[in-house]
Amino acid sequence: MSTIALRAAALLAAALPLVHVAAQPAATGATLQPDALFARVSPNVWVLQTTDAQGQPLGTGTAVATSRGTAVTSCHLLAQAQSVSLRRDNVSYGASLEWPDVERGLCQLRVANLPAEALVMRELDGLAVGSTLYVIGAPRGRELTLGTNLLAGIRRTAEGAVESLQLAAPAEAGLDGAAVFDAQGRLAGLLGASAAAGATPTPTLAMPAAWLAQLPERGRSALAGLAAAPATAPALNRPFAGARVLRPSVIEYELQDRLTGARRKVVYRSDGPSGDLLSFNGGSWIEKPGGEVVSVTSSAAGEFDLVMPPGGWVPRNPAQQLSWYTKYTASRGGAARIGMELNAAVKGHARLSVGGREIDTVRIEYEGYTDRIASTLGSGGSQAGRYRAEVWYAPELGRPVRFEMMTRGGTSGGAFVISETLELVSIR
Repeated sequence: MSTIALRAAALLAAALPLVHVAAQPAATGATLQPDALFARVSPNVWVLQTTDAQGQPLGTGTAVATSRGTAVTSCHLLAQAQSVSLRRDNVSYGASLEWPDVERGLCQLRVANLPAEALVMRELDGLAVGSTLYVIGAPRGRELTLGTNLLAGIRRTAEGAVESLQLAAPAEAGLDGAAVFDAQGRLAGLLGASAAAGATPTPTLAMPAAWLAQLPERGRSALAGLAAAPATAPALNRPFAGARVLRPSVIEYELQDRLTGARRKVVYRSDGPSGDLLSFNGGSWIEKPGGEVVSVTSSAAGEFDLVMPPGGWVPRNPAQQLSWYTKYTASRGGAARIGMELNAAVKGHARLSVGGREIDTVRIEYEGYTDRIASTLGSGGSQAGRYRAEVWYAPELGRPVRFEMMTRGGTSGGAFVISETLELVSIR
């Protein structure tokens, strides 16, 4: 995110006009001076801003408008995002994820009303090592900058497929998603994720612009794969600590954004003794001894927290209550109201391997609809879509061991796609 991390009334709108080289204006082939190049192509480069469910900033980066209403960026910038926008100067446009290609790290955004001239794509043929390249982006969300670089090499897999473009010089920090142009102003690629502050420097790599023509097809395939994911949880092959703890001091999960592949830790820390109830993270999570949820006021664990039903995802005796219906409105931090209408059913028992230890779980399946009411999606009104979630609850531990969800819906600038997995790591 985001977070943009990156809802049957309406499903994702049809694909926007695709970027086809044949349909673009012919390039002049003339080499441009840096100032002329910047003046020509910089109107297609935007600051990308993501926020969480409470409307708090998650991060910034760069997005590149490839044609009217369409932009592309690096997928990791969207991890955990509940809202995505493109801005420059005093102008801002709401955006939503349209096609994710997580394997390559390239994501296409739908941006309603975004004015943009179609960019000319630079094919890999003829792009020689030593060619001059220009990087235009918004470092850490500030004003656009222009940097000069050289193509150091074209990385390929063992099978010969192009893996990335390698630049000769390090790019400025915070330029994730920045556009890479050749000397004629043709889009050659987009910068991927940069090294974290303090980390060992790594080569500056860019995703080839030639991949953009394949993005819709690969994105459809990725979304279809998520929707058809098997309803059985894989083994949680990571270290695990703890059995049933009535008054835990620390509960740790790992949250994965399945659209971007980004992972992060989610830690609930006890606020200390508080009578008959247990309070975590400054009162944002309150439960009874044994795990029964009393209240949640934040969305630290993504959708698991954000749209949790009253009382939690699991009833007190799930093995005795085989199916139920729930309709409610979730609100966390006052930034959004989300309507939920779900049918739940216990689908049986399963033994999960958690860090080499077998644990009995009850699998619960939720199917229904969500309506993101006056939410942070930036379009106003209501945005509805189908919602599907699965919960694996371990009676031995008194809480869910795994949570998976998938939702998509909305229209225009309010279209959304969210797919997350949450796994319990430890209780202590």
